[in-house]
Amino acid sequence: MKPVPSNVIGACFSLAAFAVAILAGLVSGNGVTSILVRAVLAMIVCYPVGLIIGLVCQRVVDDQVAGYREANPIADEQAPAEPAPSEKDEEVIVA
Repeated sequence: MKPVPSNVIGACFSLAAFAVAILAGLVSGNGVTSILVRAVLAMIVCYPVGLIIGLVCQRVVDDQVAGYREANPIADEQAPAEPAPSEKDEEVIVA
């Protein structure tokens, strides 16, 4: 299964928030229980924020790709490609 970019961005946001909360709690000298509870809460809160940001970014990219495709259409996608010239079609010139 291919990962959806918005889900990946949401997961990255939540894991980054968890790591920052752990580090901030350790630096400030808080207790282990307090650090873990706050880190898990930060992770839970930041996942939807990252998911929304990921959805917005995905929408922007999709709109840009659609605009590019509309501005630069491909000639004819259904037409068969011309066959590559074979050696039989070429004239051999011997000097």
